[in-house]
Amino acid sequence: MRELEIKNVKTAQYRDFNLNQIYDYIGKNEQLFEFQRSESVSPYRSGEGKLSVNFYMLQPGKSNYPYHQHTGNEEVFYIISGTATLKTPKGDIEVSEGDVIVMPPNENGAHMLSNNSNEPLFYLDVHTVGTPEVVIYPNTGKVRIMAGDMQKSFKIESEVNYLDGE
Repeated sequence: MRELEIKNVKTAQYRDFNLNQIYDYIGKNEQLFEFQRSESVSPYRSGEGKLSVNFYMLQPGKSNYPYHQHTGNEEVFYIISGTATLKTPKGDIEVSEGDVIVMPPNENGAHMLSNNSNEPLFYLDVHTVGTPEVVIYPNTGKVRIMAGDMQKSFKIESEVNYLDGE
């Protein structure tokens, strides 16, 4: 059974994530998707609950994830300190300390957070965790399907007939 957890952004232990090293094998991507994350609460880790709660630190010149929208999970960012640019379907928005951003699970909630300042950005990310989850990448025409340990990405244009191969 999961225990009560208390974590402080100032003393949290962060782990480095570099999506470019993981997914961009030949170095084609110009955008730098690198961040530090401190996992506080995660159903992936505990097997309990429906919320994931993480602190993120985003260094200058970096972005968290490619521009995407969730179709099932809701997400909330709370900017603890620093400033960043939030890419949205309605254009770029500057966000800063104290801002709360609520991304609904539809095309209106598409987002990408980029730190274009000279200081680190600290933010809290709280999101629901439902499986399966389908994430759409509007700029590139990709879709990512996540179900349990399976995570696969496809180009939407590669659609096949429902009965193909059956």
